[in-house]
Amino acid sequence: MLPTLSSIRIVQQPLSSAADLVDLYLRAYQPLGDYYYRHRAEVKVYLRWLRHRDPNGSFIAYDGERPVGFIAVDPRWDHDTGAIHELVVDPAYQGRGLGRALLGYGMAYLRSHGCRQCELWVGAHNERARALYRSLGFAENGRWGKWIRMVRSLEDLPEALALAAGRSEGRSPEQPPPGDRPRG
Repeated sequence: MLPTLSSIRIVQQPLSSAADLVDLYLRAYQPLGDYYYRHRAEVKVYLRWLRHRDPNGSFIAYDGERPVGFIAVDPRWDHDTGAIHELVVDPAYQGRGLGRALLGYGMAYLRSHGCRQCELWVGAHNERARALYRSLGFAENGRWGKWIRMVRSLEDLPEALALAAGRSEGRSPEQPPPGDRPRG
């Protein structure tokens, strides 16, 4: 049976270097070849770096207790430009709107912290991700080796993305239950 998004909850919570997030990262990136850290120790360091950039700028999608996606953003990246550092979706959940929903949370967070635009870097051969970003209004704005920089204004964030993030009704993402502390 294919997973559905009806069972997914998205929680604003600091990333950790726990095994479940490391496994998720490796599962999601393995099919892409050369665009990721391949060793568990490197992934743990990277996840700690993401948490350090902004502990509140990460949203983790859970199906039950299992993480199935996350986004890490940083509103302190470059003047009025926020960065989307990472978007990871479990391959079993790709193509069902989870990446779009996580991007909605991330962009709404950046906008709420005064960012007027956001940027991300995507692998030149990652056509699926590039198509998603283009569908959300991102445009190419430079290249560096195998990477493409894409940017998007946050001043005209579509209502659909705000709804996906629960912002239009004044709701915030679910908070982790008391005692459910990030591991790492």
